[in-house]
Amino acid sequence: MLRRIQTGEWPVGKPIPAERTLITELNVSRIALREALSMLRSLGVLDTSHGRKSIVRQVGTELFDRIVPRIFSLEPVSGFHQVFEMRLAIEVPDAALAAQRRTEGDLAKLDALAAEYALQDSVEVDHYQRTDLEFHLQIARATQNPLFTAMLNFISRYVIAGQQQSWGSSRPVAWDRAKRAHFAIFEAIRDQDGSRARVEMEAHLRYTASLVPRIDSASGELWAYQITCRP
Repeated sequence: MLRRIQTGEWPVGKPIPAERTLITELNVSRIALREALSMLRSLGVLDTSHGRKSIVRQVGTELFDRIVPRIFSLEPVSGFHQVFEMRLAIEVPDAALAAQRRTEGDLAKLDALAAEYALQDSVEVDHYQRTDLEFHLQIARATQNPLFTAMLNFISRYVIAGQQQSWGSSRPVAWDRAKRAHFAIFEAIRDQDGSRARVEMEAHLRYTASLVPRIDSASGELWAYQITCRP
């Protein structure tokens, strides 16, 4: 059904076929069909507010906010290294775009968040996590592309879990380095230097990833996630 909506076979604003027709076409039971329709309605793909017929809704970025968490629940992340790979794919290019597109308002918010982060006590991990995540989200917003913000929001709970894993005996060193990294990223975005923003963000993420322990799937042995980092 999603494929039919995506291809335009079921146009936006038009009702989908009747249940009896779909049961025959898709070769499913009435119960299975109604469960699928209920999920599509809860995701916002279908609208039944105009009566009994289900109407195809216009798909916007808000739909991703509903669909992707479902995907994550069906395809659980098997390791924090996967989260960092995703963060590298999202946050390195978005830092460069933020440097090019940021507004003065974006810059003021990033400056305040970097300063707030630096003033926090490293013992207050929960507060640290909220400020850190908000700093990264604000960079995504500064790209003026809502998909970057949406994608980072999707993985935010895994980001926080990774932060918790990366804070061990190296906490004081990691804390100091993270503070300096945030200011370096902010300064690159302030100076509208996309190349430097990309480099600083990648170095920051790779260093953070290097602090997260991993379990070897074959031996079960705990080992450090080795990533080459810029000093």
